[in-house]
Amino acid sequence: MLIPILYQDDDLIVINKPAGLPTHPDEEGEGGFDVVSLLRQQLDLKYLGIHHRLDREVSGVLVFAARKEANAGLARAFEGRMVEKEYRALVQGRPSHQGGVINVPLAPAGSGLWRVAQPGDKGKPAVTHYRVEQEGPSGSYSLVRLKLETGRTHQLRVHLAHIGCPIIGDPLYGIPGNAQIGTRERRPAHPGAVDRNKNPVAVATFPHLLLHAARLAFAHPATGQPVSFEAPLPPLLKEAQTGKPLPGLELARRLAGASLSQLKPADGPGLAALINLAADRRAPFSEDPTLETTAYRLVNGAGDGLPGITLDRYGEALVLNCYDPQLEPGHPVLKLLIEELGRIWPDWSIYGKFRPRQASNLAQTEEKDTVAPELPLRGPHWPEVTIRENGLLYLIRPGDGLSPGLFLDMREVRARLAGLAQDKTVLNCFAFTGAFGLVAATHGASRAVNLDAGQRVLDWAKENYRLNDLTPDDYDFVTGDVFDWLTRFNRRGQKFELVILDPPSFSTVKKTRWSAERDYGELAALASKSVTSGGVLVTCTNHAGLPRRNFRQMVTGALDNAGRAFEILGYYHEPELDFPRPAGAEGYLKVLILRLA
Repeated sequence: MLIPILYQDDDLIVINKPAGLPTHPDEEGEGGFDVVSLLRQQLDLKYLGIHHRLDREVSGVLVFAARKEANAGLARAFEGRMVEKEYRALVQGRPSHQGGVINVPLAPAGSGLWRVAQPGDKGKPAVTHYRVEQEGPSGSYSLVRLKLETGRTHQLRVHLAHIGCPIIGDPLYGIPGNAQIGTRERRPAHPGAVDRNKNPVAVATFPHLLLHAARLAFAHPATGQPVSFEAPLPPLLKEAQTGKPLPGLELARRLAGASLSQLKPADGPGLAALINLAADRRAPFSEDPTLETTAYRLVNGAGDGLPGITLDRYGEALVLNCYDPQLEPGHPVLKLLIEELGRIWPDWSIYGKFRPRQASNLAQTEEKDTVAPELPLRGPHWPEVTIRENGLLYLIRPGDGLSPGLFLDMREVRARLAGLAQDKTVLNCFAFTGAFGLVAATHGASRAVNLDAGQRVLDWAKENYRLNDLTPDDYDFVTGDVFDWLTRFNRRGQKFELVILDPPSFSTVKKTRWSAERDYGELAALASKSVTSGGVLVTCTNHAGLPRRNFRQMVTGALDNAGRAFEILGYYHEPELDFPRPAGAEGYLKVLILRLA
């Protein structure tokens, strides 16, 4: 993954922050895959001075001090408001004035939100300068240049909502008819406000916040000379400079809460626009010259404005997952979708997966050739492709059933595991094709045992080992029921320093039905008996119906009942960059890592 560098010298590092990545670790302490952590790793930095941040969904110019000697000067510039900050935003409708100043104090509204200060509030001064650069047809949107005189949290978002022109894609302040978050006002109060257009484009329904930090200017901390840095506009904002219709905006509005299967042939340009927008947000993968990772999600359903589908890249093979039961082979919208994907990626094959409600019961619920056809929907057939993830090689079979061989949402978990496995004995339960075991084995584990009920996937795991110049030991690939083997390990007194649990949400083994929502606590308690004192237990589930709080309580409660004291090392979810979540959603993947006493 590559963070784009705009400028670097002995004192400064200036980047073009990708949208979708947090600047810092979040409130749950999720480090390692924020901009700061990635940049330190990319440039092998021991020091990085941080003086401002951009919201997760905001792209653009971000500056850091590269050494302590430059840090004080940069701090003075930001604290003394001697930094010019210029943004571009695509907003709903149009202001009544071509330009102006929004001088409206802000106050906290709770839960990290801000609002226009009301009488009795201890409001903080907030001043924003704006100018309309371009208007869309019939005032459907405006591209606005913004300059910050002050730097309050969410200042631009609250101010633009206040004048009746919220930023498109703003799930916090773009709520139609209620621009004043935390107040009783129902109408914009700014004298430059205008009524909403009769045919508005998507505001909160658009999948991404269309705000970009375009320029920073300040005195260089070492030389004192003025310097200025600009980040190129994202494609959609650049397209808005023409003033032409933006079909992706209208299509996103129509698809919010609707089905992709309702599209018409005329929706092709809007469909292509949303796909291209999603692909552009994955540029940190595609534009990384090291090709450390060539498998990632390109489209993540409603999180990218395209509900009912996901699109995964595995090297030169694309896997289209259709969750909408209407999108079956032969449906005209599926044909339209394949055509647009083929235009964007003409040299890549496209495989289709038409997912039944109970994917684990594939053989019983649907004919395999109908649900997961072996041959691609477009392009040449690739029985096998080899991809890279974080530098390791994996064998992928894109036409082989519903699972091509690697769960992409676990990429960051596997990277974290690399830092835990050194000199450890590892037990990888529900191993599938052995990805966790491979990461452990290549990062210094003294032994990594892969345990799964399927002999075929364990043979596949051995092939992954060989791809990475490892000689698999048959004793480290165990076929059998995980519950039976955990009981055996406990009976023998055999323990491991790192145990990984990544079970399916539902399964049936020996006529026994297992459900993560009901039975995960029992599994965690059983597995804890095979973890050494001071060892680590990694618990994972992708069951969307199990809330994060409930999963955490289920696992920790089971450990309490089993008499195992613990320390929570981290609680993680799916990757931010390629698995964006719809506004208000907490995400489906839950990975709780604990050290047991």
